[in-house]
Amino acid sequence: MLKKSQYVNVVYTTFILAFLLASPNTFSGNIQFNISFSEFILKNASPLISQIENQKGLGYNSLKKQITDLGCNPDVLLSPAILEQKEAYQFHSNLMKALEPCAVKRDTKKDIKQLLSDKEPYLIIAGESLKSPMSYFGHSLLLFLDEEDFYFSPVISVLAPTENLTATEQLLKGGFLKIPAEINAIPLHQILDSYNNRESRKLKFIKLPDSHFDKDKIIGFFDDKLSNTLTYNFFTENCSTYLYEALAYSCNCFDEAPNIITPVFLEKKVQETVNTNRFEINSLFHNFNTEYKKLSAKERVDVSDMFSNPKSVNPENGNNAGKVAVLASRLSFESYGRPNDSYGEILDTFGKKDSLQLKIPLNQKSDDRDLDGLSVSSAKIYFKKDSLSVQLSAVDFDHFEQRSQHYLSSKLTAGVIEIYEDNGSAIVETLDILNIRSVTPLNFVTRTPSWKLRIGADRTKSDTLQPLVSAGLGAGFNVFQFMFYSLPSIELSHSVTFPIYSGIEFKSDVLSIKYETKNNSEQSLTLYKRQSSSFSYEYKITKHDTTTQQIAFSYYF
Repeated sequence: MLKKSQYVNVVYTTFILAFLLASPNTFSGNIQFNISFSEFILKNASPLISQIENQKGLGYNSLKKQITDLGCNPDVLLSPAILEQKEAYQFHSNLMKALEPCAVKRDTKKDIKQLLSDKEPYLIIAGESLKSPMSYFGHSLLLFLDEEDFYFSPVISVLAPTENLTATEQLLKGGFLKIPAEINAIPLHQILDSYNNRESRKLKFIKLPDSHFDKDKIIGFFDDKLSNTLTYNFFTENCSTYLYEALAYSCNCFDEAPNIITPVFLEKKVQETVNTNRFEINSLFHNFNTEYKKLSAKERVDVSDMFSNPKSVNPENGNNAGKVAVLASRLSFESYGRPNDSYGEILDTFGKKDSLQLKIPLNQKSDDRDLDGLSVSSAKIYFKKDSLSVQLSAVDFDHFEQRSQHYLSSKLTAGVIEIYEDNGSAIVETLDILNIRSVTPLNFVTRTPSWKLRIGADRTKSDTLQPLVSAGLGAGFNVFQFMFYSLPSIELSHSVTFPIYSGIEFKSDVLSIKYETKNNSEQSLTLYKRQSSSFSYEYKITKHDTTTQQIAFSYYF
């Protein structure tokens, strides 16, 4: 017979075991998840009104789901007080008042496993930003998609809060030391607002199928990290580093992680592992330029007039011009922070009904063209009449060398060395620590200067390798498929000079062409063909003191 103390121990142990087995999520971590319900309604009032009237659309579906979760009847959306209201602030006010009697207060602290477990994981890759070509390294996040509640689906992001750090501290501590990091859960509508609209980045959503990636392990990885003290370094321990570790843990199909992991590297590894379904949501900048190109000459004039003159805003200008005027106004305000004089009139007249998706974009497989921007390094071999040289680039990103359509012309290379052979010796021809050129076409909306920066060294006529720092600021514009730019610059080498770099670029699926000049005394013409995501070839003729020709073959990896 058990003694009393033994009996107590047995009962207590049995209770604990039963409790643990019955409640697998009991000790999972909590994460803050504020859905920002009121913000979503106010910012998207116009498209929500339209979708409620038609009783279809992802915004309408998400709104119904959240109202149900509040403990209210979603039929409140069909009441006259809501349906008859067209003004954004009044629509928001009326809807929030209608929900007050029934809404229950929801805890913003969520059990991470319960929050994520019934949803489908997607890798999100944010494209380059308008504000910096360096951001082609971008940002990576994990979406756990609820198809019935698209806009409030949780997105997991690892970030370093830098609000209390100066720009210098961010550079020094984030680049060379470590700063504290945290795991955040953010509703998808805020991600779209931040990246798609304010930063005007394209977002790629890549499905992580359960045939390769164990969703429970992904969630478990971040659950464990919630109880750890996390650190962040822009190069060796960034957002993509944590996501790479999570995905590697869930599939056991990745190689050993390199020291530096970028979003494009992460995307490439996932695509190499499984060519999975994906969908994209284009940036505000891309949507404006695409729709603007479709307009007739008269419609373009109408859009420009409406944008700058409130008295020109007229519904008789047509739906096409009105739609583009809305995109132009939103781009100016949301991405550039410059509200135009007609912003209110244009949105009141034409609305922004298309700013919320009607349905989830069609999933598709990626093709070879989609991989052009994922190989971040290159090796090039140049054949001239009497010589041969080799160029190696640790980072090589150039819109001109990609087959997909871009309305920007950005170039970023770093860690570049070109070597040629001379009498059995290897001679360094050029070095680039960093070389950036960012050309944004000017129009009545963008008003953004183009610029360049190069830090490196060139071999001079006296056969010495001369250090060089060059910076330029100018303008670019496009006409049809042609991109024009001119960049007056200052260069510091053996002396200070003030050259002007100019160029014209033309891109097509068959052949891409660019013509570049420096002070009109140095000229070059390049014919370029991207054969695949890994290979390309080009012919280039250069005229300086003499005329030279070369053929180049490039391998991207």
